[in-house]
Amino acid sequence: MVVNSQAFLLALIALLGTQLSSLMAADCPLDFTSSNFTLVASVCSNITNRGKCCRYMNAFVAISVARYANLSNNLGVTSDLSETCVASISTTMELYGVSRNATSFCGLGTKILVTYSCEGRTTVAQMHQSPTFGHVTRNCRGPLSPVNQCRKCLNSGITYLRNLVGAETNNVTLSTCRDATYATLASRMDDASALELLGCFFQVTELSVVPSVSFPPMESPGPSPSVVDADVPSKSDSPMTSSSESNNPYHLTLLPTIGIVVTAVSLTMLVVLVILIRRKNRELDESESLDRKSAKTLPSPRPVFKIHQDDSSPFQKFSYKEMRTATKEFNTVIGHGGFGTVYKAEFSDGLVAAVKKMDKASEQSKQDFCREIELLAKLHHRNLVALKGFCIEKKERFLIYEYMENGSLKDHLHSTEKPPLSWETRMKIAIDVANALEYLHFYCDPPLCHRDIKSSNILLDDKFVAKLSDFGLAHSSRDGSVCFEPVNTDIHGTPG
Repeated sequence: MVVNSQAFLLALIALLGTQLSSLMAADCPLDFTSSNFTLVASVCSNITNRGKCCRYMNAFVAISVARYANLSNNLGVTSDLSETCVASISTTMELYGVSRNATSFCGLGTKILVTYSCEGRTTVAQMHQSPTFGHVTRNCRGPLSPVNQCRKCLNSGITYLRNLVGAETNNVTLSTCRDATYATLASRMDDASALELLGCFFQVTELSVVPSVSFPPMESPGPSPSVVDADVPSKSDSPMTSSSESNNPYHLTLLPTIGIVVTAVSLTMLVVLVILIRRKNRELDESESLDRKSAKTLPSPRPVFKIHQDDSSPFQKFSYKEMRTATKEFNTVIGHGGFGTVYKAEFSDGLVAAVKKMDKASEQSKQDFCREIELLAKLHHRNLVALKGFCIEKKERFLIYEYMENGSLKDHLHSTEKPPLSWETRMKIAIDVANALEYLHFYCDPPLCHRDIKSSNILLDDKFVAKLSDFGLAHSSRDGSVCFEPVNTDIHGTPG
């Protein structure tokens, strides 16, 4: 009896998902029939994990746009249908339990778009014709199951976007071009490969179709399931229209009755679905609490960091001889820090950079060095200090950054030799730092916590544009949230 009840509930859930998706398809041309609304609702039910909720919501829309691009060659719907699709997605997510606060926080319709336009490119063909996109296609060809293959795909994508949109760009443009890149790649793949690429791009591992519904692969040029579902009501509507035109009283009475019955059944299934989601959330919370208890009893393994460099790496490896020549035998000291000494370097190709040398080859400093290279290779923002390269030779380690002519904010705040900063400049610096933190917390996959924000780590270029530096203590969240897990009360960094 229990098995029969569970099977009945699963059938009700599948029927509700099909009905709601069909209603969306009637107005919005995006294909949501195979989308797992229940999973997105489950992820977004945890209000302390908004970063993961936004990534799943973004991935949810991106794969639907990819299916639409497979049929129409367009990266999203037309502008006159954009508001309709956003409203349909928001309403359906709310029916499944996703609050409007979550969709507003994630920017559905403002940051998470249903129409992609990357530097004027709105079709799959235009994206393929853009420079170096073929390199991204080759590196992101499946399978992506090895970690190195996924990292190679992401590095080539970062390099492509950096060359396409440039350094002076905002977060929404960068996010939209990333989504357009994914939709273009996935539009030429089958459903399984598209989901694998989705997990690599957005760090989502469970987003898949509802088990009780099957769909053909995306590479098939035939009509999508949403089109078929949308045609079924039109066929059933035609006899009703003809009967109403003949003024048959029986059908005039039957139509309101059917509407009431369908509404009642839908509400019943919705209540059952909400109960099941809450029960599942309780089970997940209990499982997580058990995992935390068991994790406290086990010793944590020592982290191992490795530097991966290939053709798609966005930074350069320098030799020790180049370091000595560029720094004039290490006599151009411009600063000191907990990591080591900083020198001004002028290379033979005209590059002027800041070279940071690790003083002590301790295990912790090695880990900070490797972590900073791995993180900065993935980051791209106008308010983050760009990594130009590195050097590992003769037991010496160097990081090469872009040179910041006006030094650190600490120099201007505490030095008596420099004129005080105006209030307009101070407000601009505060806004630049806020933009950098917003990028680290909400637009990185996974989000990052800097953990060492201070005036000496805020550098100023010749136009007093503020940029964050020193990522040796940055923390990468395991589950996509911005919060630490568990709460870390240790002291990090140096006084500042």
